[in-house]
Amino acid sequence: MKRICVLCAVIFILLIVNGCWDQDLLKNARLLYGEGIDLAPNGKLRSTFVIRDMPPGEQQSPKNDIIYTVGNTLMETREHADEQVSRHLVTYRNRIILIGEELAKQDIYPILETFYRDPKSALNARIGVTKGTAANILSLKKVGNVLIGEEIDELIKSREETTTVPKVTLENIYSVMLDPGEDFVLPYLIEEGGRVKVARIALFHDNKLTGQLSPDESTMYLLLKDRREKLARFTRKINAAHEGRQNRYNFLTFSVDKLKRKMTVQAQSDDRITVKLDLNMKLSVIEYPKDHLDKEKVLAELNQYLSKEMTDLAKETLRKIQEARCDGLGIGRELRAFHPDIWKKQKDEWGSNYQKVDFIPAIQVQITKKGVLN
Repeated sequence: MKRICVLCAVIFILLIVNGCWDQDLLKNARLLYGEGIDLAPNGKLRSTFVIRDMPPGEQQSPKNDIIYTVGNTLMETREHADEQVSRHLVTYRNRIILIGEELAKQDIYPILETFYRDPKSALNARIGVTKGTAANILSLKKVGNVLIGEEIDELIKSREETTTVPKVTLENIYSVMLDPGEDFVLPYLIEEGGRVKVARIALFHDNKLTGQLSPDESTMYLLLKDRREKLARFTRKINAAHEGRQNRYNFLTFSVDKLKRKMTVQAQSDDRITVKLDLNMKLSVIEYPKDHLDKEKVLAELNQYLSKEMTDLAKETLRKIQEARCDGLGIGRELRAFHPDIWKKQKDEWGSNYQKVDFIPAIQVQITKKGVLN
């Protein structure tokens, strides 16, 4: 009798309980795979939407539909885009968000806030800054046989793995934008000859674009931040006086196999701040035509020379990020945690105070792998 009662109760519950009502059927949606945001000439926003079209036939490949709209807010541009498509535009498959250079020079937080207010936003979408307008890059539709959304997403991902740009998504940038003691950096994209190039970092302060680094400086910045990924590679010209006459053989390509980094923030009695950055690198030689790496003297001289070269590169990198007021290493956070009294004095003018910080980088390298020839 008890089993019958339980069975009747289960049947009754199944009859009165509704199924999942919060549905968003794919057949009723148009998928957004990429979005670009630029500053329009009249001060409004100009959005570029990359919409994926899936042809009904199995033999046909997906295609991109590009829509351009202008509005006072980002949500208004989306509404205008919805007016131009047959089905509802959804963003949960979005892979990239590109911000034009001129717009990035303004505070980008109000722009990105729209994505956080949308519960269906793809928080793993990558963010980048474009030279010129984002519309110019997204208008390519395809690069070779790859659709532009996937091409940019995979391109940025590959440059993350080579320690050229950081991995920045809607999710992990949010806390940094709200932190007065740290700034963020973004991948910088350039269109060249119908292809997209990602080879450098864009610097930000107070959520505004303030500068950029060269490719080598971008990698060095990530090493200073202790963010080495699968590969970190450099090519340096060897001193001509040390290696003989100047020619194409006076170059050495190496990768950083291991990295040990120590950052020490010291606050002086007169509120001066000194930051010591000590890096120890284990290197593998990838290419060096002159070779002779089996000779201890040559190896010792190269270690000394490359240590100076990398230290000089670190100094130039730090000079540029200070010039841009970009506290990408989070010195402000260190002060707030370990020197709160000094942070209280300096936080209101941290942008200018940060430029007075004395950075002392010291990099020691050791070639541990000389290549198969040795």
